[in-house]
Amino acid sequence: MDVKELVNRATSEIGRATERARRVEQLVDGKIAQAGKLAALAVGHIEHATALVKSATATMNRVLPLLDGAVVERGLAMLGSAAGKLINSKVALVKAAAAKLAGAVGGLRKALTALTGLGGKAPAPVAAALSSLGLKSKGEGAAGEAAGAAADATAATPHMLVLSAEDGSSYSFGLSNASFQGLKRQTNYTVAAQERLNRQDALQAVGKGGESLSLNGVIFTTLNTGRKELDKLRAIGGATRPLLLTTGYGEVLGRWYMVSLSEEQDGLLANGAARKQTFSMEFKRYGDDYQNL
Repeated sequence: MDVKELVNRATSEIGRATERARRVEQLVDGKIAQAGKLAALAVGHIEHATALVKSATATMNRVLPLLDGAVVERGLAMLGSAAGKLINSKVALVKAAAAKLAGAVGGLRKALTALTGLGGKAPAPVAAALSSLGLKSKGEGAAGEAAGAAADATAATPHMLVLSAEDGSSYSFGLSNASFQGLKRQTNYTVAAQERLNRQDALQAVGKGGESLSLNGVIFTTLNTGRKELDKLRAIGGATRPLLLTTGYGEVLGRWYMVSLSEEQDGLLANGAARKQTFSMEFKRYGDDYQNL
């Protein structure tokens, strides 16, 4: 496998780990015995992601195309952000595994920067969490190097939103391609109503419901984007697989299905080609039980 594929697989692993770690904390708060099993699964995914990142570092060479370097940089931003959040986990095993992942991501970032000039210094939102693990700030010995590596692993990207599929395919929304102008996220809660004679309905919460995310934007095809951006998105949606959504500032939103993509064409040329494509998309949350969670 090449560096890009290794990093894409690592982001899939850390997505599973994030979902399971979130569920573990819910179970820990509720004192449910299943928490131990889920914690072990989350740690396994984090360790697998760490191994993939280390393999990517070892595979790095001087023939890495600049385009692939940009893809790897986006993957590193996702991994670094997820590691920063997992380091704050209430579960000690998850915290320790996340610290190792942050160090591995920092090592790959340094190799990428030396090779392509991408990456470089980044904010350090996980420094305080690393201190709670007994690691010092950057510049204070080996522990400081680990903290610095984690800091380097959390750079934001110039993209608005990134869709990542398990097969390694991805799409990044940005100002240079399909730029969306608005995003709406809706969370539903399932509450059943029982009608009662001469009284108000009795309500009972029966589930967490679901979440939906919709966005809309405009593509001007005569600029740098061309007319194929929506076709790329249709191909990803047509695979009908859950997608890992990550914001440009590094927040992992979890796994979602693309359920619709609509397009409206305006400013038609003589040959029927559109100069303007207005689009809207909708995603629905896959849920916290991905792969038998």
